[in-house]
Amino acid sequence: MNIAIDGPVASGKGTVTKALAERLGIPALDTGAAYRGVTLYLLEHNFDLHDEKCILMNLKKIDLRLYLADNHEVRVFTQGQDVTGRIRDNRVSLAVPVVAAYAGVRDYVNQQIGLVAAQGDFILEGRDIGTVVLPNAEYKFFLTASLEVRAKRRQADLAAKGEKISLLAVMQQVKERDEQDLNRAVAPLRQAEDAIYIDNSALTLEQTVDMMAKYIKL
Repeated sequence: MNIAIDGPVASGKGTVTKALAERLGIPALDTGAAYRGVTLYLLEHNFDLHDEKCILMNLKKIDLRLYLADNHEVRVFTQGQDVTGRIRDNRVSLAVPVVAAYAGVRDYVNQQIGLVAAQGDFILEGRDIGTVVLPNAEYKFFLTASLEVRAKRRQADLAAKGEKISLLAVMQQVKERDEQDLNRAVAPLRQAEDAIYIDNSALTLEQTVDMMAKYIKL
């Protein structure tokens, strides 16, 4: 069984997916982490992120691997090194929309995701899971929240890592990311026609998970 959870940046997809996974006893797969792994590699190896041709020529050199740890957490590896702890840096967050917009990158990442998802039941979260990656998923959800709420969440995440950014600046970053995700030529952010829409602006994590769980029959 596959459960697809899509939504914009900082909509709580990652946190909700982990909580739902614990509730249902099904591993969670953060597809965005794979794109972040690719982006981190490109940044650390000084690639021009706007040189699509060069990036696509070097994709296979990245050796991106996704592993399911014993605690059901997906770990991201490049060149045999665990980079999971670095993929959430703000510089990666700002750069990943550029990289993820390339069709070749999406094909490469989706191939890696498919290798993991084929191993059993998974909850997958991202921006095009229900529309592109798993269009036949048994359950689909579209999770969102207001711009201000999402910006505050993102600001809190960054603060926890020691990155202090004003709320106004984070709101601008989130707004720009939304525009990039919605308007990219390849697999733009869309709510699948058969997805259940949930605005969790005023919901707690537990309330959000409760709402989703009531739709799922194990």
